[in-house]
Amino acid sequence: MFRIIQSDVCEECDHIPLSGRLVRLFLQVVAVWMFVGGWSRFRVYRLEGGLICLAGFVLFVWATHNFRAKVKRLLAVVRKVTDRTSKWSLGFLWLVLLIFPAWLWWDASFQSAYTWARVDLSIPDDMGEGYLKLSSLSDLMIPVTEEPSFYQRTHSFSVLGSRIAAMIFIMCGSAVALLLAGTHVILRGASKTYLVGFTLVVCGLVFITSQQDNLLWYAARHRISNDLPRFQRALEPLLQEWPARSGTLPEIGRYFAHETRPGKLTPLGKTQYRTYEQFGADVEQLPDGGVSFALSPHYLYLLEYHPPGSSGPQVEISGDNWTSYLVRSDQLAENWYLTQYDAVRE
Repeated sequence: MFRIIQSDVCEECDHIPLSGRLVRLFLQVVAVWMFVGGWSRFRVYRLEGGLICLAGFVLFVWATHNFRAKVKRLLAVVRKVTDRTSKWSLGFLWLVLLIFPAWLWWDASFQSAYTWARVDLSIPDDMGEGYLKLSSLSDLMIPVTEEPSFYQRTHSFSVLGSRIAAMIFIMCGSAVALLLAGTHVILRGASKTYLVGFTLVVCGLVFITSQQDNLLWYAARHRISNDLPRFQRALEPLLQEWPARSGTLPEIGRYFAHETRPGKLTPLGKTQYRTYEQFGADVEQLPDGGVSFALSPHYLYLLEYHPPGSSGPQVEISGDNWTSYLVRSDQLAENWYLTQYDAVRE
């Protein structure tokens, strides 16, 4: 095989016989397979994975005839493509930089669409794993309820599907635009103005990505502060008398009262993916006489009311198999707090 590789090229006409081309193709396939395997190995064992990737690259170069010339031709084609698409790619990135934070700020369903988009693109996501577990449970209930699964319902175009599709388009489009614009800069075909614009937009995207949790928090605080009267109307009958039986409450609607767990109500109905926060799965009576509202559709935060004279949100909440620790809280109005907890299984 090695003798075929070394002597399969005609020096006069630069022709490669069929046997030589088949051997080279086989070695290139092996090289690609080694590179892919090394890359997956690299995530766990960096040294071993890096060496396998390097060996695959060396084998691919050695098995490719006139590798340098072909690379130069490929770079010439890439340079032409990036020159033609450079303005469009940079413009798309600036558009994403404007749309992404505005969408995050005004839409309470942003995080749900973002998480499902990551799941559909096979991007690791902790919250996405929870979504998939819920979807698996709903799949088991389909023969009984004959209703769409959790995945099917959320991906319905009238529910959350349009937002998920838009999010996938933005994420994939941004990746392609970054690749084209970055390649244009690397190949030294960009002007100084283009380089400054590309640097600024990349810094903006990095900032938004790294500060997404904080932006979600400030956005939720802004929306709930404006919508606080709706939660105040829901609170009034709960302070007068805590329901012991299932029924209907203002703003909350139909609910289920847990007989074995007094002090806890579960609003009935499916999650509504709207631009503002809804009453989530739990409405609980707090030890100081206050009330805690879980907020849907994202279920990231709680809205808590604490009566006058109380110490405010609890630092630690113990459950049957878990303990929740207060991550942060902000006072929205007198006796009203927005809180975030981190639950840890014991």
